[in-house]
Amino acid sequence: MAPTHSTTAPPKPPILNGVRHLTIEYLGFKNGQNRREYMLCARLGTEAREYTVWIANAAFSSGHASLQDGPDICYQKLHRSLVDVGLIDAPFFEVTDSELLEYRTAHTPATRRSNPPPPPRRS
Repeated sequence: MAPTHSTTAPPKPPILNGVRHLTIEYLGFKNGQNRREYMLCARLGTEAREYTVWIANAAFSSGHASLQDGPDICYQKLHRSLVDVGLIDAPFFEVTDSELLEYRTAHTPATRRSNPPPPPRRS
């Protein structure tokens, strides 16, 4: 009888309550040439990989992104890129202008209707 060879599929990412358990840790940033690079570590089960997500300096100087929002913008980008596929080998990601616009739109507070000023007091 000939030996049988079984091929096994790669293990699936862990699932907790029906959702893959992907964690991302912010490691810091460094200034690169014409960009700010944010280092993040993604973990899925026992696997971990480091990624660099960058934003062009022009986005900060033009007001399309704030330095304070940089880590969150990059976290969101990496999370969207990995959540459905798991950890991938491509270690670098660029945040695009359209992603910055999407982030600003999602994080801009709605304009509040102010109450009209009270009527002047009569003496």
